[in-house]
Amino acid sequence: MRVFILSIFLASAAGAQNRVAVLPVQPRSGALTPADAAAVSEQIRAAARDSLADRGYEVLTAEGSDPSDALESTGASLVVFGRAAQMEGATVVGIGLYKPGSAAPVSVIRVMGIGIAQLKTDVRAKLPGPLASALGLAPPSVEAKLPPGTLRIPGGTRQPPPEPQAVAPPPPPAPAPPPLVSPTPPADEDPLVTIIRETTTAVEQLRGLRRKQNLKVQILDDKLFSAAVREKAKKELTPAVVAAERARWLAFNLAPAAVDPAQALLDVLDEQVAGFYDPFSKQLVVRKDPPASAGAMGPDGLRVVLAHEIEHALQDQNFGIPDMSTLPDDDVRLARSALYEGDAMAVMTAFGALRAHKPVKAAIASGAATLRALDAQALLRVSGRSPQLLHAPPVLREELVVPYAGGFALVAEAYRRGGFPLVDRMFKNPPSSVHQILHPEAYFAGELSAAVPAPVPPAGTRAIAIGRMGELGTRLALEACVEKEVVKEIAPHWAGDAYTVVEGPKGVLSLLWTTAWSGGVAANVSNVMKLVQPCWQDQAASGPNPLGWSIGAQSKIASSTELVAVARGNIDLGAAVSRQLALRLVRPSAMPPFANVLPPPSVGATRVDGGRFVSPRLALAGEVPEGFEADSSNPVAEVAIKKSGTGGATVSFVPEPLTGDALDAFFQTASAQIAAAQGGQLTYIGKAQRSLAGAPAEQRSWAVENAGMQLRIEVAPYCGGKAALTLLRLEGGAAARLTLDQFEASIRQTGSAPACAELE
Repeated sequence: MRVFILSIFLASAAGAQNRVAVLPVQPRSGALTPADAAAVSEQIRAAARDSLADRGYEVLTAEGSDPSDALESTGASLVVFGRAAQMEGATVVGIGLYKPGSAAPVSVIRVMGIGIAQLKTDVRAKLPGPLASALGLAPPSVEAKLPPGTLRIPGGTRQPPPEPQAVAPPPPPAPAPPPLVSPTPPADEDPLVTIIRETTTAVEQLRGLRRKQNLKVQILDDKLFSAAVREKAKKELTPAVVAAERARWLAFNLAPAAVDPAQALLDVLDEQVAGFYDPFSKQLVVRKDPPASAGAMGPDGLRVVLAHEIEHALQDQNFGIPDMSTLPDDDVRLARSALYEGDAMAVMTAFGALRAHKPVKAAIASGAATLRALDAQALLRVSGRSPQLLHAPPVLREELVVPYAGGFALVAEAYRRGGFPLVDRMFKNPPSSVHQILHPEAYFAGELSAAVPAPVPPAGTRAIAIGRMGELGTRLALEACVEKEVVKEIAPHWAGDAYTVVEGPKGVLSLLWTTAWSGGVAANVSNVMKLVQPCWQDQAASGPNPLGWSIGAQSKIASSTELVAVARGNIDLGAAVSRQLALRLVRPSAMPPFANVLPPPSVGATRVDGGRFVSPRLALAGEVPEGFEADSSNPVAEVAIKKSGTGGATVSFVPEPLTGDALDAFFQTASAQIAAAQGGQLTYIGKAQRSLAGAPAEQRSWAVENAGMQLRIEVAPYCGGKAALTLLRLEGGAAARLTLDQFEASIRQTGSAPACAELE
């Protein structure tokens, strides 16, 4: 019996020397689908078979999830067992190699990837060496460790930091961006991974910035993505921040008392976001199934959105994204945010232009001009998206839109003066106020706002919120009860402000607000602010908000040469106003950020005067029909005229050729927008050949049902065919048609158009 047992043991031992058992990979919740887990398990077996085939080893398939049981049941000398988990957006499989007599693995291999194809590739690359070492067939191998929490985007390269560059002389005009070059994706790579990798490489080429660290990416389904959006917002919207914002909204009558700023913002952010860069975790978070808003931006919609967010990652690695909570007030925070969003908007626009083979300079200039020309509500309405944002309180809507639209305009002007190298220098000289965002010339001139000290809380009260409204916040506070056109005239003269919201007995809030003004308009501003007082009284009568705060009904407004003081609530209003007006205002000297960079020669705006229009940018002129006037409601058009009850016409410049499918798409989009604006259906009439500014044009016509109007759109080549000139006519009857025919015939080119020079 002893001999028999010994012979069995020796036979088992001999067999164990050439057997390796592979257990199925065990995924944690959500790490791998069963099919993908089976595929990775098979790849591990295949890699083991291939690496041990010529060494006399048999690779077995084992069952279960216990390496000790597998060692005993198979008689193998080594068991391979993997566990999968999600980490930093990738799937990570820890593969342990187990030998008899030990509960711990003798070696652990960490393979990782985004998608099954990358996992398979990593298994083939990393398993053979440690496997041979564990079996004594090769010296011990050590896996090179990545920095903690780092995931390398496939195809990405680690670049050295750029060499320091002198501030002077000024940068030369930026050359045309090179064509985007994308490396060939690995076989069987997840399409979303390919898009992220290719877009990252393309943005680096376009922007001239390189990653200094590996870019981390997290791909989440809708449920997890929504949770990530909210988690990021909650990091920024701390209880103290939300309380201060709610107090500001109540004190300035910016939103109904019941509106929760945090919830309103979360509803908007979760609406149609395809991806975002999280500066807290330093990673790009991407929605696995992009929302409809990405598709609405065209076939490259997702790539364009990703380009915007990838640029934020490059900003963080090259310039740093500041902790906004450390900045002194809301106005500075909004201005700083506008720089980062404006740069990302410029990159996104340039990326989209290159993908569509369109001129980058013209795309950035026209895109920024279009956004700047429309107010937030009009912009959202034209976009046809963001219903939550469209119906959000104006303060939230405006403060979310301004960093994108206003920031884009500021960055576009910097790009016009010196390309992306000059934009780089803006991060060392960031805008200090929203006034500089809304008026780029103020930023380049170095105009600084006055340092108005915050009003001191009266005795018996405590400060709830202290800050600065800035030009935007001041305008919104006045527009709550005053016509926008009135406020529009005075808001640009904002020169500084500071407010303090205090809480007194029984949760009653009071507001102390000091504003500084340029151009001698302080007295006019004081009168306009007095028009708001009735609204404040109505608001006070509405009762407390959900936090139990209410606002005092009484208010007092007074002014001096440069200051306007506001006090409202249950405090000594006269004393509060007197203290504010006693300030000695100190205006800082101008500090131009780029003293050695001169702007390109400016081109005058279009003029409509004396029955004639002149467009210096397009080198066009024409005769305005009698009774027609300039139409200021269409700021995007180069020329817009109208006559009540008759119709109107607009002349616009499109910085790209419109032929073939692009021409058909333009007609379709433009006619659909007019139909939506007129609130009626269009019935197609036909097309005709015309002449516009001396060039052959195609005209298409529609009848606007229930409006008694006809719509005619004409498109002609311009700039030698590199661009297009469009004429849109809305006419109510035969007489209007004849009049607009004469207007069309009068339009002629007067010389070389500066707009054509912007086309690469």
